[in-house]
Amino acid sequence: MIALDTHELKTRFAQAVLPDILNDWEIEEITEPLPGLPDVALNEIFRQITAIWPVSHALCNNFLQAVTNGLTCLHHSQLADWVKAILAAYESGGLHQARQLLERVEETFLCTVRGETGISFAEVTGRLQPYATGLAGHPLELTTGQEIYTDTATVYLPPRIAIMPKRADNFLLYKLIISFQWAFTAIGTFSLHLPESAPAITAATQRHHTILPPEFACLSDFLNLFPEPSVAAHLFHLGETARATSFLRERLPGLMRESAPLFQTLARAIPRSAPGSTGDLQRTILLHAVQDTHDGPPATTPINDLFNALFQHDKTSQDSACFVAESYDWFLDQTEEACPPIIFQGVLRPAEVLAVKRKKRAAAGERFIEALSAIINAHTSQDAPLEKEINEAPVAGFSELEGQTAAIIPPDRTGKDHRDTEKPREKTIEFITINDSRIDLPDELKKLAREIVEDLGQIPAQYISSARQSAGKALAQGGAPPPQGGEALAGANLSIYDEWDYRRSGFRKNWCSLATKKIIPVTGAFVGNTLEKYRGHLTRLKRQFEMMRNQERFIRRQKDGDEIDLDALIETLADIKAGLSPSEELFIRLARDKRNISALFLVDMSSSTEGWVNTAIKESLILMCEALEVLGDTYGIYGFSGMRRTRSELFPIKDLAEPYSDEVKGRIAAIAPQEYTRMGPPIRHLTRILAESDARIRLLITLSDGKPEDYDDYKGDYAIEDTRHALIEAKAQGVHPFCITIDKQAHAYLPHMYGEVNYICIDEVGKLPNRIPEIYRGLTS
Repeated sequence: MIALDTHELKTRFAQAVLPDILNDWEIEEITEPLPGLPDVALNEIFRQITAIWPVSHALCNNFLQAVTNGLTCLHHSQLADWVKAILAAYESGGLHQARQLLERVEETFLCTVRGETGISFAEVTGRLQPYATGLAGHPLELTTGQEIYTDTATVYLPPRIAIMPKRADNFLLYKLIISFQWAFTAIGTFSLHLPESAPAITAATQRHHTILPPEFACLSDFLNLFPEPSVAAHLFHLGETARATSFLRERLPGLMRESAPLFQTLARAIPRSAPGSTGDLQRTILLHAVQDTHDGPPATTPINDLFNALFQHDKTSQDSACFVAESYDWFLDQTEEACPPIIFQGVLRPAEVLAVKRKKRAAAGERFIEALSAIINAHTSQDAPLEKEINEAPVAGFSELEGQTAAIIPPDRTGKDHRDTEKPREKTIEFITINDSRIDLPDELKKLAREIVEDLGQIPAQYISSARQSAGKALAQGGAPPPQGGEALAGANLSIYDEWDYRRSGFRKNWCSLATKKIIPVTGAFVGNTLEKYRGHLTRLKRQFEMMRNQERFIRRQKDGDEIDLDALIETLADIKAGLSPSEELFIRLARDKRNISALFLVDMSSSTEGWVNTAIKESLILMCEALEVLGDTYGIYGFSGMRRTRSELFPIKDLAEPYSDEVKGRIAAIAPQEYTRMGPPIRHLTRILAESDARIRLLITLSDGKPEDYDDYKGDYAIEDTRHALIEAKAQGVHPFCITIDKQAHAYLPHMYGEVNYICIDEVGKLPNRIPEIYRGLTS
């Protein structure tokens, strides 16, 4: 045993690990002595320092400060495993998460080593995150925090739960926390709106002689009407937890039934207390959660009566506010200390909720302005002067929006007065008008407008004017006119899509507008010449495709069939010998299944396809259609091009439900080079079309001559990553993407975009017409 002070520890560390920077240690005189440690423990400490120091100097210093404490419950032989866990926590959650392992050795490390029942958030985040997103219907982030709460965008969870003896129960507690925190948002806990004449406001201001702030707008303002806002917040939280319990029993009955033993365990852990106390109300919540309201004598205080009423389904956050106003004085007179919240309750953080709400409001406004501007820009005629378009755009709806390029259609209302407690009916933008032409807005923009109306009560006038000005600037800067080959369809066929930005690991919301445009059929000799040129090859193709029309397979263990299933027969004889009941399924049946395939071909119509490439693509499509008519698969063809994010273009050549006709042949013959290759929007659009198909196999086959690229910053890694993400989105919806390209450089980027086996490069353009049908046969056989 030796005595070692901080000075000596630092010195030995520097000599053992970093001799070159020994002089950088500002070693002072002897400081606090450390308790005696054996040499073997000191040597192990120095060995672990060599692993920590290169990763983080700050973490190394924290380790030096905590290691003595750690060795009070750890054996020095466990230091290596402890350091591995610390470094893993540091790399996944940063210095804060690593400090948890340094400061709470017993709970965060030793419990796991001993196989005890706790479970960490890091272990189950992969299972909890999809649950939270599915529950909310939109991304709901999960992370760890010092307290359990939600700001409506993120749920903050404990880094570890070890309350229950079973690991599965601790996991279930994580799900309960997420469910209750989501429920607070869903039932309007943070959307409390009280008019000045509301009973809760009147009671609070009269009893406590408080004055309403000039702009009474949020939950914090209500809580501040009481002398001790923390007590009011505690009572309001109890009331909302009661409402959330009833809400979850209705919305998630399976989870609540599964959690009944947990609720009962938590209820037993709360000490018996006076009726109406915090503990009593918490027990009431837990018993209601398991639908056991008969445990113990009935409540006799008015507080209990008020509280029990909150479990009724028609109650709102205003009723919880009334409960606070009526029970506040009674609770202040109680001598019992308030119980800590039930684990799934967490705490209320109105300030954080308000900050997130303001951030969302600003982001929604930006997205709305951007999307509306793109629509106005895409549909504004290039022939008319901009000022004339803006001045002649009529407006219906709110008077404050006169002269703006939009119409807001409010719902019909009967009567002039509406109670503040009544949920406002939605009013939203339904269409815009440009030069007396009505353009219906896409569903995405309508949905965004509804969100803004729910938040602000109306679409702010400045949103419309900002969108108009933004569109005006874009037109003034010289947006390119649409190609001569296409004519814009109705406004309902304009779609707005997000675009993936790999640099921020997130979407640029409502970033691209995709216009569906007509392609005018042409008559001529192209189709006839193609059929004559490939007459022999087409005959073979049709014969091969006809053989694929029905798929045959053998189904074993049937009660009747064409042949005896020898395996099943042997098992049956063995069962008879063993005294078991024999099976009657002793036959093999030949089943002929109809093909159930939908395929969409996405054709690159960029300027780079001019010449032989364009001709080869058109010939390939003619042969493909002729062969598929024999096969009977459902298929469609779309071309794509465009210029900049505000004018991506999609050209329907053949819809899935459209028959192969002379008009379709004319459209194929009319395919001509246009502009650029922004692949993300058309892939997302065709994915949506295929996702609506009931086919068992859904294919999206892209024909292209190069990498994605557009006139703006849609180039290089940015364009490749957006296209790759669009393909990942397609796979997530059950669509199988495949690429056929003649780009000789494709091996440099296509494996990253499509995957190693989901593309093929054809080195000669002339081979394209022969290869495409063969590739399709291989994909669907």
